[in-house]
Amino acid sequence: MRGKPNPHRLFAVRTVEGAAGANPPDRAHADRRDLRFVGADGGCGRIRVIPARGFVARLRGLIGRPAPEPGEGLWIEPCAAVHTFGVREALDLVFVSACMVVQRVETAVPPRRVRIGPGARAVLELRAGEARRVGLRAGLRLEWERASRAFEYRHRPSTGGKR
Repeated sequence: MRGKPNPHRLFAVRTVEGAAGANPPDRAHADRRDLRFVGADGGCGRIRVIPARGFVARLRGLIGRPAPEPGEGLWIEPCAAVHTFGVREALDLVFVSACMVVQRVETAVPPRRVRIGPGARAVLELRAGEARRVGLRAGLRLEWERASRAFEYRHRPSTGGKR
């Protein structure tokens, strides 16, 4: 009887191996942030971005993924050049400087292309036509929007502590 495998043990081992070998959720796309800007008409625009952190996330970008939804984009930083090999649809590419000013907007870049933005610190990848729809153009200043009032309260400067 000793050589006969326990079916419950095999199931448990397979489950554990499956859990350990499974792909973890993509942490690069887990946290979303909002970018805010003042459009050409004076109205305030907002784009929800998914930051691509780490070398692999930046290299992969939107390869094998659907294009971002309207009002969303992929923020790749640091980045000054983008390739669209393996991307399914055309993209709008927004090159942003280190001081968060839009340097250049490349519209409807088809798959299998390379675009370079000299001096850019980050690139915002949007679905084709989205940059025009939300009013992004060269010269606009972008800024990160705070998540909530609780965030501001927690990070308020200290008043000196106990006395």
